[in-house]
Amino acid sequence: MVMKDKKLIHVATFGKPQGLKGEIKLNIHTLNIESFKSLNQFFMEDGVSKIIFKSFRIIGKKHTSFILGCEDRDFAETYKGKKIFCFRENFPKLNNQEYYITDLIGCNVIDIEKNNLGRVVDIKNFGAGDLMEISKEKNKSFFIPMNDDNFINFDLKKMIIVVNPIIGLLD
Repeated sequence: MVMKDKKLIHVATFGKPQGLKGEIKLNIHTLNIESFKSLNQFFMEDGVSKIIFKSFRIIGKKHTSFILGCEDRDFAETYKGKKIFCFRENFPKLNNQEYYITDLIGCNVIDIEKNNLGRVVDIKNFGAGDLMEISKEKNKSFFIPMNDDNFINFDLKKMIIVVNPIIGLLD
């Protein structure tokens, strides 16, 4: 990566082409399309190749866009599955006890009795709320819902998350 001193955050992924004129679906990972657009500068994974969005559109619950230089379906197909990044410095500043999901990945997870449960490898949402994916061993992971009952506290400086998983979740 050319710009090592700047942290790139994965903010969206290109989906399938939409129509014949180069429009492409976007799977955004921000709160909404407005927060995505406010990030302003977008890059491919190398941190150098800039993506310029010409317009955005919402079709049902899906987001689409036209990007500069993409004029037909075949060219849009070359973007399918590619990740869209933004520099961390473009994100809004957070208040106390707020976090970005990317900050949680890699944190150690302990329960309220200080037992080590593993490390956060991802945050997923299958429609019913955010779930922390925690792995203690390779190829073996489990999920803990990120709600007030389970998610107790976090210390991003120490990279520790304290949870109180509901009974039976870890059995």
